[in-house]
Amino acid sequence: MEYKLTKKIQCSKKCKDGKSRNYLLYFLNDVQILRQKFPYDENYDKGFDKRTHICNEYLQNGSLYQTRKGEDRQGLIDNHYWQMIKEAKTRQVRFPISRARMQLFDIPMNYRIEISEL
Repeated sequence: MEYKLTKKIQCSKKCKDGKSRNYLLYFLNDVQILRQKFPYDENYDKGFDKRTHICNEYLQNGSLYQTRKGEDRQGLIDNHYWQMIKEAKTRQVRFPISRARMQLFDIPMNYRIEISEL
């Protein structure tokens, strides 16, 4: 069976508490498997708070893996955005996916599904 992992960014979603939040929604074969708050850093000014670069995303063994690169505020001032991304601090993170949702797909162990760009 062929699997397709996709991502959608949902900006300024009004939550029950009245605050607006940004979400990353992950879909496997058009079925939502994970809803994740977009990384937020309080040290940034308003409007510059969503400055986390997420790359190398894949699904393996019931978990979603991401590589996150944080930005340095000085890089935004100097306009060396892409150079700054290359030199940024890197974190490897993992988020478990619900077993009930993963059983819907019957994915073999150690099978790696890379995210597809639309």
